[in-house]
Amino acid sequence: ESCSPSHAQCAPAHRQTQTAGRRKADAMRVSAGTEHGAGYATEGGRHRRMREDWSRLNPTLPPETPGRAKRHLAGGRGSRYLRLLSKPLYLLGVFSGLGGSCLCQLLFFGSLVGPALPSADDPSTAHQIVPHRPPHVPPGGYHAIVVPAGGQAVDGPPAHVAARLEEAIRLYERSPVPKPFVITTAWGTPHKPCPHDAGGFERHEAADNALYLTRRGVPPDAILEESASLETVGNALFTRLLHTDPRGLRTLAVVNNRFHMPRTRAVFGHVFRVPPTSESEPEAAYELEYYEVEDHLPADVLQARLRKEAKSTPVFAEGGSWRAQTRTLRELAGWLWRENTAYATKRLLEERLPPDPEVLKSY
Repeated sequence: ESCSPSHAQCAPAHRQTQTAGRRKADAMRVSAGTEHGAGYATEGGRHRRMREDWSRLNPTLPPETPGRAKRHLAGGRGSRYLRLLSKPLYLLGVFSGLGGSCLCQLLFFGSLVGPALPSADDPSTAHQIVPHRPPHVPPGGYHAIVVPAGGQAVDGPPAHVAARLEEAIRLYERSPVPKPFVITTAWGTPHKPCPHDAGGFERHEAADNALYLTRRGVPPDAILEESASLETVGNALFTRLLHTDPRGLRTLAVVNNRFHMPRTRAVFGHVFRVPPTSESEPEAAYELEYYEVEDHLPADVLQARLRKEAKSTPVFAEGGSWRAQTRTLRELAGWLWRENTAYATKRLLEERLPPDPEVLKSY
């Protein structure tokens, strides 16, 4: 017989029935949650405690995140990677490994292409190497830019000489104020006669090159001609005697082609270092920098000229007989007029021999 929960006699039994029903339902929910892998009990108090625990582990996770997903995000595989990436030593190891791998690849590539590159010691390929050029004009600039002689053509400077002049123009334009002088050198060469102008007069190489510079924008007042020399030693000596010593020009830029630069360095370095009259005097206080430009000669002509330079350059090298005979300007001038067959009077007593026709093309 049914009765109401408010019935006084049936109330205790009714309450017992409701309590048992709730316990049975809670047990069924706990069992169901475990079987489906929920991983937490559905009882209100325990559920709240676990939610609070996960929130403390990772405050950035929303409290309503399901239990399995929350466990994965807070302490699973992904977070282990993040923790590793946050460690400096781990990152250092990773990047060190990558750098070592790249270095190994570069070394392997270099071992493949290295033998194919030209060697500076091989005279047959020396002209292929990029010429030396100081990175910039020094802050104080130069007092003068010297262009050693290289030959003439009927219509003006040949290509290899024009390359020297273009470099001199570049240096002049980039130099600070006061601008340097540009010194052109040489009467000509003993290997062939000078060309003539419309009036039948000889055109000296220094004048031809000076005219080229003026047409390219260098003011005439900035150009000094040295029109007495006939070869490299004369280029250096007469430049010093006629221009740099009297004017106090002490910082010089010397411009030449690569094929001619070893002899230029040997000669100019010595001529601008020796004292005037006695070895007891201090050496001349000159500072020289050398600018190399491309050779601009045909391959066969270049090879012939390189052979000539290989024979003549050692004569002027450190420790050679030429330097032993020319330890001062006085001795150098004596050697020039006594031994150098471009100037010594004894040259007139000998028959002039024709030069190598291939070498002649480089003048």
